[in-house]
Amino acid sequence: MKVFINFAFFTFFAISSFAQTKVHSHNDYAQSKPFFGAYEAQADQIEADIFLIGDSLIVAHSKKEVDPKNTLNKLYLDPINFLFKKNNGKVSANRKYTFSLMIDVKNDWNAVYPVLKREIEKYGNVFNRSKNKYAVQIVISGNRPADSTFHTYPNWLFFDGLPNISYAKNDLARITMISANFAVYSKWKGSGYIPRGDSERLEMIVKQARELKKPVRFWGAPDTEDSWLNQLQLGADIINTDKVERVKHAIKDFKVKR
Repeated sequence: MKVFINFAFFTFFAISSFAQTKVHSHNDYAQSKPFFGAYEAQADQIEADIFLIGDSLIVAHSKKEVDPKNTLNKLYLDPINFLFKKNNGKVSANRKYTFSLMIDVKNDWNAVYPVLKREIEKYGNVFNRSKNKYAVQIVISGNRPADSTFHTYPNWLFFDGLPNISYAKNDLARITMISANFAVYSKWKGSGYIPRGDSERLEMIVKQARELKKPVRFWGAPDTEDSWLNQLQLGADIINTDKVERVKHAIKDFKVKR
């Protein structure tokens, strides 16, 4: 395993910092075991892109990859509901474990929302943390409504926030994190250190998120061990990855090496 971060980095972060680091399963549906692989690795966030096809929500990375069999219900909502029944109102036998399901909306929000609302509400409190603290939280990314309307949606629905936006207090309360496109701030390829100028720009995003009291996630960052370490050093709270199990193990290794 390559490690380029020096010892000072490890002494800077308390063990609790690593313990609080969350792992986001990016494009989870493209994995060899959609949902279950991330679930078994206890990912903190699991992401599914959706397209509205007719009256169904289909999980796919792009419209050309749409397969009518891969509905949001079949790949995610039904398995989660099954787990709640199996574990007596919790998603896992581990009482401390739950996660967020990020739904990245690829079509017009106003067309998708009525269908999404209908499907989510079929499952009762499985997706409503205001009614069940063990519920799976629904977070919307991609095509979202105007941020000034976030507070008007049902209390089971939350949103992925963006940097450089001044959110009203009641709308900010519905945001679970600030997500920024890494490539906007850096072209670094994931080996060694992030160039200083790039890291300063990324640190500004972290600072903004801290001021809002929200965790920060960089999507589109290189998915390498050096990148995960660099992101932690910058203060990222959530590691966006296609390699959930490896990131989980890497974070444990970082704690040991500290």
